[in-house]
Amino acid sequence: MRISRLAVLSLAAVLALTGCASDAPAGVSPGAGGDATDGADLVVYVGRNEDHVRPLVELFEAQTGLEVDARYGSTGELATTIVQEGDASPADVFFTQDPAYMGAISEAGLLSPLPDDVLDSVPEGITGAEDDWVGVTARRRVLAFDPAQTPADRLPNSVFELTGEPWRGKVGLAPTHSSFVSFVAALVAMHGEDETLAWLEGMAANDPQVFDGNEEQLRAIAAGDLEVGLVNHYYVHRLLAEDPGFAVRNHSFDAGDAGDVLMPTTIGVLSSSTRGDTAVEFVRFMLSEQAQTHFLEEVGEYPLLAGVGTPEGERQLDEDLIEDMKLDEVAGNLDIATDLIARSGLI
Repeated sequence: MRISRLAVLSLAAVLALTGCASDAPAGVSPGAGGDATDGADLVVYVGRNEDHVRPLVELFEAQTGLEVDARYGSTGELATTIVQEGDASPADVFFTQDPAYMGAISEAGLLSPLPDDVLDSVPEGITGAEDDWVGVTARRRVLAFDPAQTPADRLPNSVFELTGEPWRGKVGLAPTHSSFVSFVAALVAMHGEDETLAWLEGMAANDPQVFDGNEEQLRAIAAGDLEVGLVNHYYVHRLLAEDPGFAVRNHSFDAGDAGDVLMPTTIGVLSSSTRGDTAVEFVRFMLSEQAQTHFLEEVGEYPLLAGVGTPEGERQLDEDLIEDMKLDEVAGNLDIATDLIARSGLI
């Protein structure tokens, strides 16, 4: 029997609370407007790290003269909140860390279609099946390692190799983090439920080191307490910006391998919003060259607006990589992914 969308999102929120389903702190907190205010011109639920988004919210306010009530929290919890609030939600815009949770909101019928100019501003394939959400930036899954501890030629070419005996006890995972949930949703899209569950169970049986998030894995690698970790690519860039001597680097699996999937951050306008035009302008701003450059230079993420650039040292986006993501399927696999993770023994 298929469980309800709210039950799925509640399970996702449980995963968020047992770990950290976004880079944001748990719970919903008001943003630039202080306490939640009825007088704001726009309310945005942000399931992303506040440090990454707040500067752009403030810039949008400065350029438009509008007041934005940005409420930050974990992507999973915010998605659950939106479903619970339904048509009464005060939110106009939902900005998420990944497509799986946004797909759940879309399947619940809570998003409005976006204009063609917004959809056309990103590469084909990085939009919702109903044209009701769009990617803002992208993150690639990588294997983090310290070249001084682990020579690059010893690293696996496929994520499926990590269940082997040579990697017993050496791999870090954050199975309650939304980036891992979306990765599992992508595995299901690419390889089916049975093979995905077999991989998850193989990882659980191979004595992985379990962490709440991605950054913790990188710091454990740098300290010599962990050999490799499955993370998003931009964490290394962020820590290198803080400390150019940080020793950890990214290893890419073979192009097309399930370990090399690209996961976009996503944004959509809620169908219950009475400020749709303003909401769409906020979406357009996040896809502007100014905002996209911020995400590239300050966060280390892939811009989706053509011509802005590629994170230093990372594989360039290409049509084959985007097609391999099967985003339409990934966005609909949240319930399957959370169920498989729970069944696998990883948590």
